[in-house]
Amino acid sequence: MLAARAEEKLGFLARDIQASGGRALVIQTDVADRASVEEMVGRVVGEFGAVDVLVNNAGVGLSGRVAELRPDDLRYVFDVNLLGPLNCVQEALPHVPRGGRIINVSSVVGKRAIPKVGGYCATKFALNALSDALRVEVADAGISVTSVYPGTTRTSFRDNSRRTKSEKRGWRPKGVPPEKVAEKIAQAAEEGGRDVYVTATDRLFVFGTTLAPGLTDLVLRRFWAKD
Repeated sequence: MLAARAEEKLGFLARDIQASGGRALVIQTDVADRASVEEMVGRVVGEFGAVDVLVNNAGVGLSGRVAELRPDDLRYVFDVNLLGPLNCVQEALPHVPRGGRIINVSSVVGKRAIPKVGGYCATKFALNALSDALRVEVADAGISVTSVYPGTTRTSFRDNSRRTKSEKRGWRPKGVPPEKVAEKIAQAAEEGGRDVYVTATDRLFVFGTTLAPGLTDLVLRRFWAKD
Protein backbone atom coordinates (compact mmCIF):
# COMPACT_ATOMS: atom_id res chain seq x y z
CA MET A 1 0.00 0.00 0.00
CA LEU A 2 1.44 3.34 -1.07
CA ALA A 3 0.16 6.19 1.07
CA ALA A 4 0.95 9.90 0.75
CA ARG A 5 -0.71 13.19 -0.14
CA ALA A 6 0.80 13.14 -3.65
CA GLU A 7 -1.60 10.60 -5.11
CA GLU A 8 -0.57 11.23 -8.73
CA LYS A 9 3.11 10.52 -8.04
CA LEU A 10 2.17 7.33 -6.19
CA GLY A 11 0.23 6.26 -9.26
CA PHE A 12 3.41 6.31 -11.36
CA LEU A 13 5.20 4.21 -8.74
CA ALA A 14 2.31 1.75 -8.52
CA ARG A 15 2.44 1.20 -12.28
CA ASP A 16 6.17 0.49 -12.09
CA ILE A 17 5.60 -2.05 -9.34
CA GLN A 18 2.77 -3.72 -11.20
CA ALA A 19 4.80 -3.84 -14.42
CA SER A 20 7.51 -5.78 -12.57
CA GLY A 21 4.99 -8.34 -11.32
CA GLY A 22 4.18 -6.86 -7.91
CA ARG A 23 0.92 -5.73 -6.40
CA ALA A 24 0.52 -2.09 -5.42
CA LEU A 25 -2.45 -0.10 -4.19
CA VAL A 26 -2.57 3.67 -3.74
CA ILE A 27 -4.52 5.66 -1.17
CA GLN A 28 -4.18 9.39 -0.70
CA THR A 29 -3.26 9.92 2.94
CA ASP A 30 -2.31 12.83 5.16
CA VAL A 31 -0.41 11.27 8.04
CA ALA A 32 -1.04 14.33 10.22
CA ASP A 33 -4.79 13.67 9.94
CA ARG A 34 -5.80 10.79 12.23
CA ALA A 35 -9.00 10.05 10.30
CA SER A 36 -7.05 9.83 7.04
CA VAL A 37 -4.59 7.38 8.63
CA GLU A 38 -7.44 5.31 10.08
CA GLU A 39 -8.98 5.00 6.63
CA MET A 40 -5.64 4.01 5.10
CA VAL A 41 -4.96 1.28 7.66
CA GLY A 42 -8.50 -0.01 7.24
CA ARG A 43 -7.89 -0.42 3.52
CA VAL A 44 -4.60 -2.19 4.14
CA VAL A 45 -6.20 -4.67 6.51
CA GLY A 46 -9.14 -5.15 4.17
CA GLU A 47 -6.90 -5.87 1.18
CA PHE A 48 -4.01 -7.73 2.83
CA GLY A 49 -5.36 -8.95 6.16
CA ALA A 50 -2.55 -7.48 8.27
CA VAL A 51 0.18 -4.84 8.40
CA ASP A 52 3.36 -6.90 8.13
CA VAL A 53 5.67 -3.92 7.62
CA LEU A 54 5.00 -0.25 8.34
CA VAL A 55 7.45 2.30 6.93
CA ASN A 56 7.05 5.84 8.30
CA ASN A 57 8.86 7.94 5.71
CA ALA A 58 6.71 11.08 5.44
CA GLY A 59 8.51 14.23 6.49
CA VAL A 60 8.85 17.94 5.91
CA GLY A 61 11.80 20.23 6.55
CA LEU A 62 12.09 23.53 8.37
CA SER A 63 14.92 26.07 8.10
CA GLY A 64 15.50 28.91 10.52
CA ARG A 65 17.53 29.99 13.49
CA VAL A 66 16.03 28.95 16.81
CA ALA A 67 15.56 32.59 17.87
CA GLU A 68 13.49 33.26 14.74
CA LEU A 69 11.36 30.10 14.38
CA ARG A 70 7.65 30.71 14.02
CA PRO A 71 5.63 28.53 16.41
CA ASP A 72 3.03 27.73 13.74
CA ASP A 73 5.74 26.42 11.40
CA LEU A 74 7.23 24.28 14.16
CA ARG A 75 3.82 22.88 15.12
CA TYR A 76 3.17 21.95 11.51
CA VAL A 77 6.50 20.14 11.18
CA PHE A 78 5.91 18.28 14.45
CA ASP A 79 2.45 17.31 13.18
CA VAL A 80 3.96 15.67 10.11
CA ASN A 81 7.31 14.38 11.38
CA LEU A 82 6.28 13.16 14.83
CA LEU A 83 2.51 12.91 15.15
CA GLY A 84 2.31 11.46 11.63
CA PRO A 85 4.38 8.38 12.53
CA LEU A 86 2.58 8.17 15.88
CA ASN A 87 -0.81 8.13 14.12
CA CYS A 88 0.37 5.39 11.79
CA VAL A 89 1.88 3.28 14.57
CA GLN A 90 -1.17 3.53 16.81
CA GLU A 91 -3.61 2.67 14.02
CA ALA A 92 -1.47 -0.12 12.56
CA LEU A 93 -0.15 -1.79 15.71
CA PRO A 94 -3.30 -3.83 16.50
CA HIS A 95 -2.91 -5.40 13.04
CA VAL A 96 0.84 -6.10 13.11
CA PRO A 97 1.47 -9.84 13.60
CA ARG A 98 4.36 -11.51 15.40
CA GLY A 99 7.39 -11.07 13.18
CA GLY A 100 6.10 -7.74 11.89
CA ARG A 101 8.32 -4.71 11.51
CA ILE A 102 7.95 -0.99 12.11
CA ILE A 103 10.52 1.21 10.36
CA ASN A 104 10.81 4.88 11.26
CA VAL A 105 12.93 7.00 8.93
CA SER A 106 14.79 9.51 11.07
CA SER A 107 17.96 11.42 10.15
CA VAL A 108 21.55 11.78 11.29
CA VAL A 109 20.55 15.25 12.50
CA GLY A 110 18.19 13.47 14.86
CA LYS A 111 21.38 12.37 16.60
CA ARG A 112 23.21 15.70 16.41
CA ALA A 113 21.40 18.95 15.69
CA ILE A 114 23.02 21.44 13.36
CA PRO A 115 22.51 25.22 13.06
CA LYS A 116 19.60 26.75 11.14
CA VAL A 117 17.54 23.55 11.17
CA GLY A 118 17.11 23.15 14.93
CA GLY A 119 13.33 22.88 14.67
CA TYR A 120 13.53 20.07 12.12
CA CYS A 121 16.22 18.32 14.16
CA ALA A 122 13.97 18.48 17.22
CA THR A 123 11.26 16.51 15.41
CA LYS A 124 13.74 13.77 14.55
CA PHE A 125 15.13 13.63 18.09
CA ALA A 126 11.54 13.19 19.29
CA LEU A 127 10.89 10.46 16.72
CA ASN A 128 13.98 8.62 17.94
CA ALA A 129 12.65 8.78 21.51
CA LEU A 130 9.33 7.26 20.46
CA SER A 131 11.12 4.56 18.49
CA ASP A 132 13.36 3.63 21.42
CA ALA A 133 10.42 3.36 23.81
CA LEU A 134 8.22 1.50 21.32
CA ARG A 135 11.01 -0.98 20.53
CA VAL A 136 11.02 -2.20 24.11
CA GLU A 137 7.24 -2.08 24.51
CA VAL A 138 6.51 -4.37 21.55
CA ALA A 139 9.48 -6.71 21.82
CA ASP A 140 7.51 -9.39 23.70
CA ALA A 141 4.93 -9.34 20.90
CA GLY A 142 7.66 -10.31 18.45
CA ILE A 143 7.57 -6.97 16.62
CA SER A 144 10.80 -5.17 15.72
CA VAL A 145 11.31 -1.41 15.48
CA THR A 146 14.09 -0.06 13.26
CA SER A 147 15.33 3.53 13.05
CA VAL A 148 16.89 4.50 9.71
CA TYR A 149 19.30 7.44 9.72
CA PRO A 150 19.91 8.95 6.26
CA GLY A 151 22.25 11.87 5.78
CA THR A 152 21.74 14.27 2.89
CA THR A 153 19.67 12.67 0.13
CA ARG A 154 19.36 14.03 -3.40
CA THR A 155 15.61 14.64 -3.55
CA SER A 156 13.27 17.64 -3.70
CA PHE A 157 12.96 17.54 0.10
CA ARG A 158 14.84 20.81 0.54
CA ASP A 159 12.72 22.58 -2.10
CA ASN A 160 9.57 21.66 -0.18
CA SER A 161 10.90 22.71 3.23
CA ARG A 162 9.45 25.61 5.15
CA ARG A 163 11.77 28.56 5.64
CA THR A 164 11.72 31.14 8.39
CA LYS A 165 13.74 33.58 6.29
CA SER A 166 15.97 33.32 3.24
CA GLU A 167 18.78 31.90 5.39
CA LYS A 168 21.69 30.17 3.76
CA ARG A 169 22.23 26.69 5.14
CA GLY A 170 26.02 26.67 4.75
CA TRP A 171 28.09 23.85 3.35
CA ARG A 172 26.23 20.63 2.64
CA PRO A 173 27.55 17.24 1.52
CA LYS A 174 26.58 16.12 -1.96
CA GLY A 175 24.38 13.38 -0.57
CA VAL A 176 23.26 10.03 -1.91
CA PRO A 177 20.56 9.11 -4.43
CA PRO A 178 17.20 8.13 -2.93
CA GLU A 179 17.60 4.61 -4.31
CA LYS A 180 20.41 3.99 -1.84
CA VAL A 181 18.20 5.00 1.08
CA ALA A 182 15.41 2.82 -0.30
CA GLU A 183 17.75 -0.17 -0.42
CA LYS A 184 18.53 0.26 3.28
CA ILE A 185 14.84 0.54 4.14
CA ALA A 186 14.09 -2.60 2.13
CA GLN A 187 16.92 -4.38 3.94
CA ALA A 188 15.44 -3.35 7.27
CA ALA A 189 12.07 -4.71 6.15
CA GLU A 190 13.70 -8.07 5.41
CA GLU A 191 16.13 -8.33 8.31
CA GLY A 192 14.98 -5.94 11.02
CA GLY A 193 17.73 -4.46 13.17
CA ARG A 194 17.84 -1.61 15.64
CA ASP A 195 19.67 1.23 13.88
CA VAL A 196 20.42 1.46 10.16
CA TYR A 197 22.79 4.01 8.63
CA VAL A 198 22.81 4.60 4.90
CA THR A 199 26.54 5.25 4.51
CA ALA A 200 29.68 4.76 6.55
CA THR A 201 30.10 8.55 6.54
CA ASP A 202 26.70 8.96 8.21
CA ARG A 203 27.68 6.50 10.92
CA LEU A 204 31.05 8.22 11.36
CA PHE A 205 29.34 11.63 11.69
CA VAL A 206 27.13 10.38 14.52
CA PHE A 207 30.01 8.58 16.23
CA GLY A 208 32.34 11.57 15.97
CA THR A 209 29.81 14.14 17.17
CA THR A 210 28.90 11.94 20.12
CA LEU A 211 32.54 11.37 21.04
CA ALA A 212 33.61 15.02 20.69
CA PRO A 213 30.59 17.33 21.06
CA GLY A 214 32.68 20.41 21.88
CA LEU A 215 34.85 19.99 18.80
CA THR A 216 31.69 19.49 16.76
CA ASP A 217 30.39 22.83 18.05
CA LEU A 218 33.52 24.56 16.80
CA VAL A 219 33.30 22.93 13.36
CA LEU A 220 29.63 23.82 13.02
CA ARG A 221 30.32 27.42 13.99
CA ARG A 222 32.81 27.66 11.16
CA PHE A 223 30.93 25.95 8.36
CA TRP A 224 27.24 26.25 9.19
CA ALA A 225 26.39 28.97 11.69
CA LYS A 226 27.57 32.03 9.77
CA ASP A 227 25.30 33.83 7.33
